[in-house]
Amino acid sequence: MYKQLAILKIFAMTLLMLFTTCNDVVFANSENVTDKALNISAIDAFMAKEIERLNIPGASLAIVKKDQVAYLQGYGVSSPDGTQMTPQTPIVIGSVSKSFTALAIMQLVEQGKIHLDDLVYIVLPGFQLANKEQSNKITIQHLLNQTSGLSTYDGQVAISHGDKTLKEHVQSLENINVTSPVGEHYEYSNLNYSILGAVIEQVTNTPYKEYMNEFIFKPLDMNNSYADPKDDINNTIAHGYQTVFGIKVPTEQLIHDGTVPSGYIISSAEDMANYMVAQLNEGHFNGKNILSANAMNALHQPYSLVAHDTYYAMGWEVTNDAISHNGWTENTYSKVLLDGDYGISLQINAMDYFNLNEYDAIVSGLNKLVHHEQPSNTKRNPFMKYIIFDLIFVLIIVLITRSIYIIFKHNNHKTSIFRTVVNWFSLIVFNFLIPLFILIGFPQLFGPLSTVTLFAPGIGHLLFIIPILLLMVGVILFGKLLLKKPNADVNALP
Repeated sequence: MYKQLAILKIFAMTLLMLFTTCNDVVFANSENVTDKALNISAIDAFMAKEIERLNIPGASLAIVKKDQVAYLQGYGVSSPDGTQMTPQTPIVIGSVSKSFTALAIMQLVEQGKIHLDDLVYIVLPGFQLANKEQSNKITIQHLLNQTSGLSTYDGQVAISHGDKTLKEHVQSLENINVTSPVGEHYEYSNLNYSILGAVIEQVTNTPYKEYMNEFIFKPLDMNNSYADPKDDINNTIAHGYQTVFGIKVPTEQLIHDGTVPSGYIISSAEDMANYMVAQLNEGHFNGKNILSANAMNALHQPYSLVAHDTYYAMGWEVTNDAISHNGWTENTYSKVLLDGDYGISLQINAMDYFNLNEYDAIVSGLNKLVHHEQPSNTKRNPFMKYIIFDLIFVLIIVLITRSIYIIFKHNNHKTSIFRTVVNWFSLIVFNFLIPLFILIGFPQLFGPLSTVTLFAPGIGHLLFIIPILLLMVGVILFGKLLLKKPNADVNALP
């Protein structure tokens, strides 16, 4: 009897173990894999609130803990036709692409095909900047750590000129110069990573996209990731939106073939989860090693000082113990944050040039929730600044219209000395000094015109058009003031 009971007990325990194992298998393969330590309802509530507050069309989220995917979720829509955003929806990830390019470079370093201290002009024949003496000093390390001396400005200009092939894009840099001595200090430039992409092609004799597919995407089971949008044969890539005067508008991206390594890789939340697992586990993923532990640690090693306690590593920024990088294109946003055992990847199919800090704050809030802290209570109206911008532009346009009206209006009123002084003062200040200051200082204040109008349409265009109109009106008013009769009155405040 006791033997029978013992056998039944063993049989029951065996069934229980099998049932538990089966449940674990089903759980691990479900789309929204949850970690009991995470407060999923709080995460979803936080995301819903921020999506509504910032008027975000769609977003996808991936959270990993150590070597496990803890949570995957899609929110909102991926296109104007109402298609739902899912963890499998690919989105252009912007400058997060730089970490992929850096990873590929370190793979080649491990294989002995290149070295970090190799001079770029030797590795990449045809690479030449305007100042040969300086450009011949640039090494692979300088490019990785953003210390080549290439400027942020030139890197921004390159975004709008990315319709060339990668090789053509790099060859077009012959008229570009470094703006600081090579290796002297950090200056973020997209050009650094576009050049690294060309290095990968040269060293491997393989197109950049094919290298990424074969040696990064496939080993990491990143089945919805591309280095070329044309490879998305099922047309699943999320449609991007831009914020025009505070309104989200669906837009098409330009062709960016020549700048993919620095900012235009495409990936999904599910794929980014696998990528983060490899980053958090010293290159190890699902029984495979895409990079050695030493090389992966080198990727994350702080190198050049960005500001305060933030350093640039290789395709990553390091602040204290957290490793991160954000990315944005003309109509998408993404950020990856690795903090302790956790990794967070957020992708948004929209861009808001004037509220980027609000998008970054979403990731900060998620990080607090993941670490069982309460995120800051955000009650700011992110579109108040657009209301202010819009009102200012309307006022300026009204004043310009009034000035044009006065130009063609015949006045025969007497002019007082005070009125004459006011007219000349307003003409000089508002029709010449301020417009010239904006136009001349435009690149320093706002960035290259081509980039500002691409990333901030509407407002970016008006920041250029309005000064031109003010100057044109100013020239006409200047002539009229010089030619006016003593008893005439040109009351023409711009």
